[in-house]
Amino acid sequence: TTDEDSGAMSRVPPKNDPSSKFSLKESKRIYMNGVLRAAPQAILSQFVYIVAFCQLMWEFESPFLEEHCLDFSGNESMGNNPPMVKIIRCDALRNYSGPAKISAGMISLASLAICTCFSSASFVFRTESIRSEPPWKRNHLWVLALFLSLISIAVYLGVSVEKGSMVALPLNFYALFLASPFLCLFLNELVKKIDHKHEKRAVMMRRLQFETRLGMWSPKESSHIMEHVANKSPIL
Repeated sequence: TTDEDSGAMSRVPPKNDPSSKFSLKESKRIYMNGVLRAAPQAILSQFVYIVAFCQLMWEFESPFLEEHCLDFSGNESMGNNPPMVKIIRCDALRNYSGPAKISAGMISLASLAICTCFSSASFVFRTESIRSEPPWKRNHLWVLALFLSLISIAVYLGVSVEKGSMVALPLNFYALFLASPFLCLFLNELVKKIDHKHEKRAVMMRRLQFETRLGMWSPKESSHIMEHVANKSPIL
């Protein structure tokens, strides 16, 4: 090397600049991304609990409800559908502990586990959609884990809930229970799509910064080469 280029490497900036850190805005985006992808499972499982609890209370503890929570007068009958608003707002159920509450809690836990299992398909690839990169095509370990998890959840429900609980639940409960995993997966994919746009823009910015630094710190060609290129004359 020439004397002019001998100190070039000492002037090159470090590869991992310690001053480069996540900004506050970037940290908030990452945290918000995690919250939005975890919230649907938690929220929908609570709705499953409310519907299951009201229906099971109606099935197993109707005398208790009639005595402490419901006010029937005249010829008004209890009917077939539970008044969910009155059951939820009943103060007498604050300290209640019985088969309806226990079974509803177990069903809600199973719903949360199933929603998490289905949502895990969206976590196999951080930014790629499951339509472009289906996890069941290449990740056979994930497929096996999902299959075993669903079997375990089914066994857990079969041995834990009160006998007759699943039969007592109405069709609208099963519609909510079965639709929740797919809704969670859809919402996770929606958040991932937004995150993918941000990440794509960040990658383009990092590439631009890299190419800019590469041009700044690349070795300069010698002067007689530059003159040759300018004059297009043969080098002697």
